[in-house]
Amino acid sequence: MVLLLIGVLLGFTSVSTTSLASSSPTILASIKPVQLIITLLNRPLLAHDINLEVSTLLPPGSTPHDYVLKPSDIVRVLQADLIVWMGPAVEPYLVPIIARADLDKVIEISQLDVLKRLPFRALLENEGGHDDNEHHSHEHDEILQFDPHLWWSVDNAEVIATQILSGFGSESDGNKPVMDKEAMVKQAMQPIRALLTSKQRQATKLQPSFLLFHDGLQYLESDLGVVSAARVALDDDHRPGIKTLLALKQKVEVNRVVCVVAETNTNVSIIHKIEAATPLRQIVIDSLGWGRVNYYDMLQQAYDEILGCQS
Repeated sequence: MVLLLIGVLLGFTSVSTTSLASSSPTILASIKPVQLIITLLNRPLLAHDINLEVSTLLPPGSTPHDYVLKPSDIVRVLQADLIVWMGPAVEPYLVPIIARADLDKVIEISQLDVLKRLPFRALLENEGGHDDNEHHSHEHDEILQFDPHLWWSVDNAEVIATQILSGFGSESDGNKPVMDKEAMVKQAMQPIRALLTSKQRQATKLQPSFLLFHDGLQYLESDLGVVSAARVALDDDHRPGIKTLLALKQKVEVNRVVCVVAETNTNVSIIHKIEAATPLRQIVIDSLGWGRVNYYDMLQQAYDEILGCQS
């Protein structure tokens, strides 16, 4: 199935082969996880004397929902050989500048045909008529009909890497070997797939139990074969009401929840209001991958944190 998907993707491209003809093409990824996925191609491409220069547009500590571009950001977007972004529903701040860029130099990830797309999940506060902020479902629901945290899926990472590689020519150039793009993608993804296979086996044995204070890990859960006991929205503008807290406490008791998974800088002070007899452990997984050195590292850290949530 994976080889079939690669073949399908390599049969078309929205990126002109001339746009990545340079021996040091500059690729601008809108968010850190996409940059980490693209850099998986560094080693295979170096064998063809191509040295990728991949950077991230969104700075640490910012979110794609409210970031305001600086003049220097606009210059970077317009000067990049290739721009890779999630799309307007996820990154509305980029829409005006993307409209000014050469479309042959743009990949919109959310539009790739063979992506694994998972539907939005209900948050606990929106289940069963709870009384606090029932309108606070994902703001993308009317525009985007699937969970946008696509980068946590290993299959999706392979789709993205394949699409990037399709922008490079396949013809022989003098003494350089012809690119076997399918083999290059397989080489880049092999350590990632080996890691996932190992962690899937552990997940089957350990059966971790955890809550999410931000529903950004559904694709990771799907890959591992685990499911969070409950999910709530928790940020400075949204604090759970009493009914949600009681429902959370019940989930903790019934599912013997061990951990609460939160984003960096999330205020988790409510944790003490939902604990059962055993204190809950707080773990942090940054859904935008800040602080991780590569895609393997990002996945391994998240996998290990989740799998550690067992009694």
